[in-house]
Amino acid sequence: MTGEPALEGPAWLAEVTCVDVTVRLCRLASCRGELGGRRTAYCSDAHARAFEAEHVWPEARKRARRRAKYACQRCGFKPSAVRRDPAQARRYARHELKLEVNHIVALRGRYRFVSCLNHAVNLEVLCHRCHVAVTNETRTPASTAASRPTPG
Repeated sequence: MTGEPALEGPAWLAEVTCVDVTVRLCRLASCRGELGGRRTAYCSDAHARAFEAEHVWPEARKRARRRAKYACQRCGFKPSAVRRDPAQARRYARHELKLEVNHIVALRGRYRFVSCLNHAVNLEVLCHRCHVAVTNETRTPASTAASRPTPG
């Protein structure tokens, strides 16, 4: 036990660290206004959508792709341009013609669906090949350190 009070409600509440969700104020960090009437989390529907865009994975992923103009942010690969040319499209597997959204600060087993790790600044849009390369770069130091003998 850590001595911290446990949040009541869904498990995802603990993953939202950019605002205190235990107080009765709008959950949008830029607002934090009082809630009126029957509202329990957001002062308006627009603020609910804004919070969702920064925290809920499917919406954050969709907006990241749109923000990157449906191209890889590392190499500029545009799957839509390749799909229009059948000769060029045959050189790629189906999964290589989809853009993937990468967490810059990796989740590493943490809750994905609602999290502050889904903020736009932590997401980058990559083609499959770049995503594999980035993932291998981040995994390499840990795996090579584990395989090295310890000095002594």
